[in-house]
Amino acid sequence: MAVKHTGKPVSVNPLTVGPSLGGVLAVQGCYRGIALLHGSQGCAAFSKSLLTRHFRDTIAVQTSALQEMDVIFDADRNLEEALNVVIAKHQPDLIAVIGTELTDVSGTDYTAFVKKYMRERALRDLLLVPVALPDFGGSLEAGYAAVVEGIIDGIIQGEGGKTAGKPIAGQINLIPGSCLTPGDVMELKEIISDFGFEVITVPDLSTSLSGHLLTGFSPLSRGGAPLVSLKQMLRSRYTIAMGASMERSARRLQNAAGIPYKVFTGMHGLGAADELLTFLQQLSGVPVPLRYRWQRENLLDSMLDAHFHYAGASAVIALEPDHVLSMANWLGEMGVTIKGLVAPCETPLLRESERTVWVGDIDDAEELGRGADIWIGNGHGKKAAKRAGAAYLPAGFPVSDELGSYMTVSVGYRGAMELVNKVGNLLIRREEARHEGRFCQR
Repeated sequence: MAVKHTGKPVSVNPLTVGPSLGGVLAVQGCYRGIALLHGSQGCAAFSKSLLTRHFRDTIAVQTSALQEMDVIFDADRNLEEALNVVIAKHQPDLIAVIGTELTDVSGTDYTAFVKKYMRERALRDLLLVPVALPDFGGSLEAGYAAVVEGIIDGIIQGEGGKTAGKPIAGQINLIPGSCLTPGDVMELKEIISDFGFEVITVPDLSTSLSGHLLTGFSPLSRGGAPLVSLKQMLRSRYTIAMGASMERSARRLQNAAGIPYKVFTGMHGLGAADELLTFLQQLSGVPVPLRYRWQRENLLDSMLDAHFHYAGASAVIALEPDHVLSMANWLGEMGVTIKGLVAPCETPLLRESERTVWVGDIDDAEELGRGADIWIGNGHGKKAAKRAGAAYLPAGFPVSDELGSYMTVSVGYRGAMELVNKVGNLLIRREEARHEGRFCQR
């Protein structure tokens, strides 16, 4: 249909999560990596606080700690000092220098400085990636995608734009979108592996933010894809991108190394799982493993059991662009009427969609969703869902008041069944609460 803007002069209860935070999230999926926010200390503290509350784990973030006089006279000096300290003290394998609104508004050309810094020091065994992510444009999804693209560009440039050896027939690149949890990424890796492929995932949050117990403390990310694996991406047979926002990264690999790619814009529900497994079957020439045939049967049975409770239900969804459309498609499979779709920013995927999507805030979702049965969104919309009278399903980022949200699985047949049952149970509880006052009480 169309992308619509509310035209309000201010944002009420914002849905937008800053792109710099999305960039920090992407770095967590690279082993021994660290994000260096080139800006004030508050920018780094805000990102670190939200990520720590969501994942309930320590998050590696550094900052150049700019103040007013630094920006006026020489912001590069702070950045140089920060880089020197981080490299000398921690010896990271990857540093993403993420610009903030402070440096971008001031016109500081830190990208050129970072390139000069790398050239003068001839850094080896270190990937240094500058990315401009001011908070006045885009959202978490955009920042995450930009950093992933920057990492891939850095790998390509480091290898001179050439593949390091012959292509590996059984190797697949997986580029998961920002809306996928570590649990989702692990599920996708297992599905692809079951067709006989070796999977290189970037960023790989499933081994860094999955809640594993490790002794001691490290200022660097303690899981994710190591640098040597990132370099091996250039030898893969195929690239699978989960989410339209990751297409640019997949295209970079195709342009540099001739690796074909497939983008899955739908990630949730029966149709999306069918599309993924059919593609893997055709690519590998291997029949779909029996476990997934059983999982599909389980999903169909769950959909049949739940359809009485979904009948006549309506929903409002407030999530990042890739996520909002994918969830809307899944609810469409269950016959749910969509009362409103709200995203924090406009993207090519939204412009090409047949659905009407509003670019706005949680206040807009509350207006669109009055009387809706289901509200799907991040933790900031929980109270709005209650005011709208809708059953609330936490999704996206951040979700800080529920345990295990970062390990939920919503992709594949197993994930789709979890979604069907979760929302179905919410609808049952909502219906019970609605009729509770009608029962005679002694």
